[in-house]
Amino acid sequence: MSETKYYTIFSQRLMSKLIAQGFVLVNMRPDERGSGRNVFYFRNTPELRQAVEKYKNR
Repeated sequence: MSETKYYTIFSQRLMSKLIAQGFVLVNMRPDERGSGRNVFYFRNTPELRQAVEKYKNR
């Protein structure tokens, strides 16, 4: 199974934290489910996944 090229983030707060840590936002779109929120896309790297896990476990 191949790894996904992009990691999807639904939290604006997490997106801000990742950018502050130096991760590059690749794309941003409105949520297609009509939630009124945005969806954020980052390159799917081990470092990014580690940062997300650290954020979730804070």
